[in-house]
Amino acid sequence: MRRLINIFLFLFIAINSFSFFNTGVAPGIFDISLNRPTTEEVIVINNSKEVVKVKVYSGKEKSIKENENLGQWLRVYPRMMTLKPKGERRVKFTVRIPKSAKDGEYKGILYIEEIPTVIKGTGTLTLAGRHGLTVYGFKGKENYKVDILDIKIENQELKIDIKNNSNKSIKLKVKLNYLNYLGKSLNKEEINCGRIGKDAEIQVRKVLKETLGEVLEIELTVKGQQLYKQNIKLK
Repeated sequence: MRRLINIFLFLFIAINSFSFFNTGVAPGIFDISLNRPTTEEVIVINNSKEVVKVKVYSGKEKSIKENENLGQWLRVYPRMMTLKPKGERRVKFTVRIPKSAKDGEYKGILYIEEIPTVIKGTGTLTLAGRHGLTVYGFKGKENYKVDILDIKIENQELKIDIKNNSNKSIKLKVKLNYLNYLGKSLNKEEINCGRIGKDAEIQVRKVLKETLGEVLEIELTVKGQQLYKQNIKLK
């Protein structure tokens, strides 16, 4: 029983330690071209009233295949830093992949980890968190393509089933344009689908505005490039 209590306390501390971040970072995701050497920046901010020490290093999640691991080519500077209260520093990282690397998408993680320090007079350690920033990189020519597996409107709800057949993960936008019978736009909406992995399928569900328009214009885009467009009658 005592062992179970100790395990519970360990898990409670581990899970809740992420609520005690002393630092903030921006941005959280990078999407870069690997067709040339690239240098990027991360801003690390100390939100606390205490000095915070931080270490920075690259790595990979278990889900990342070894031959798609971008972390092996990330070089970080500085690797260690001390942030004054309410201070900030910029971390630079470069990505240089070998010419022999195959075309395609790679993924790595840039970790920014707070180093626990001893609280004066208590002998206990401060809680510290770790940020994991995702770095996506692509070598070669990007080719965007999606397939619409199903599209319909039922009970005033738009339903679209989509498969990403691009040669990389994509950030897809679904644009909705409510039109009257003359084709004049009455209202527009936009759905950000987030990042969709290569060969992955997603379902988009949206309750439509009941009183607007006779026709719904549906457009799917990636980085401003139109991949699909269709008009569906509403009335």
